[in-house]
Amino acid sequence: MHRQMKTAMKVSYRIIVFLLFLAPLYGRAADARSYYEEGKALREKGEQVAAMRAFIRATHCETDNESLLGRVYSNMANMCRQANDHETAFEVYALSTAHFAKSYDSLAYAYAINNMAWEQAAMGHKAQALALVDSAVSCYPYYPLTEKVIETRAAACFFVQEYDSVLYYTASSQTSDYLLMLRAQAFSFLQIDDSANVYAKQLLPRTTNPFYLDDLYYILTHNDAAADKETLLRLSSERADVQKQIKERHGQLALAVNFLQQELNPEKQRYTIWFILLIVCGLALLSWLIFIAWQQHKLRAEKAKFEQARIQELNANKQLLFESEDIRQELEWNDFDALCREINKRFFSLATKLQKIDLNEQDIRMCILVLIGLSHKEIADMLNCSPKSIGKLKDLTARKLGVSGGQLQEKLLKTAIL
Repeated sequence: MHRQMKTAMKVSYRIIVFLLFLAPLYGRAADARSYYEEGKALREKGEQVAAMRAFIRATHCETDNESLLGRVYSNMANMCRQANDHETAFEVYALSTAHFAKSYDSLAYAYAINNMAWEQAAMGHKAQALALVDSAVSCYPYYPLTEKVIETRAAACFFVQEYDSVLYYTASSQTSDYLLMLRAQAFSFLQIDDSANVYAKQLLPRTTNPFYLDDLYYILTHNDAAADKETLLRLSSERADVQKQIKERHGQLALAVNFLQQELNPEKQRYTIWFILLIVCGLALLSWLIFIAWQQHKLRAEKAKFEQARIQELNANKQLLFESEDIRQELEWNDFDALCREINKRFFSLATKLQKIDLNEQDIRMCILVLIGLSHKEIADMLNCSPKSIGKLKDLTARKLGVSGGQLQEKLLKTAIL
């Protein structure tokens, strides 16, 4: 009985440990796998951006399944390859290689290194590509890797236009569609059209790869006798349909790769965010400056409108005084203070403004008469002096205001309305 209780306690302890520690990890691993399967399904549906998001979410899950993470990164890198972004593909294949190395899966690890080699070949780095291929072979020198290694060696030579070497590597095996395509292209670039046509005809009925159609069409149409017209018409039609599909798919892949690059380069993403914030702040500042300029324009327009109204009112008062039968009675010329009060009321505090400029009583009287528009004789009668002295007196008053005698009336008008 005691032994059974002890056994039950051990089992209970293990269950508790699993629930507290292992179950959460198992759940995270299950999440990573579900995201991986979701990404694969989305890729098959052609939803490239959504697939990339699912793969990235899988990498964020905590899991000890290094082989699963390696396959996740391999899928992401393959999408980069299809988008012709070989630099990013190489970087992601390197991440895949690191995870496969931890999983002790020598075949997957060798495949990942070979994929890195192919990306180096696509970028024209033949020496680096062949060095990586040798490394892959040293890890797993058996089939099925050997055929992929031959493809990579041939591709490394093809991308640097060493077509004789391409023929050397492709002569060892013709079972792969890719090797057959490289062989046909190599003969075509070497202008050995008969051989190019032979291998193109061999590949045409057996390939389902849409990316080969352009090259096959070029090879078979380069020589009019290479293929019958029916085959060429069918190939041309298929090629046009596939090109449209590839273009649409490539656009989605480019968006997916851009999303991945932001994930791989947080510094670049941070700089992008700062750049966006800088643009937003710049636009905000520009909007504020435009608003200020608009407000200034609005104030200037209102000020001009206000000044125009004052000018009209001032001119109306001038006209009334000019047409008055007795200006002395209207303005009370004998009493200077009463005169100033009347002028201030009619001409917007003009007398007070002139007093602040340190004009004396005679100057102010001269300014008022000039502003009203009286002649020299009429001004002489009002000031009880000879008409000859009016011109000199007017010029002296004008100089105190910083203008000439002819500009005095305009100066007085601006002084009154401002």
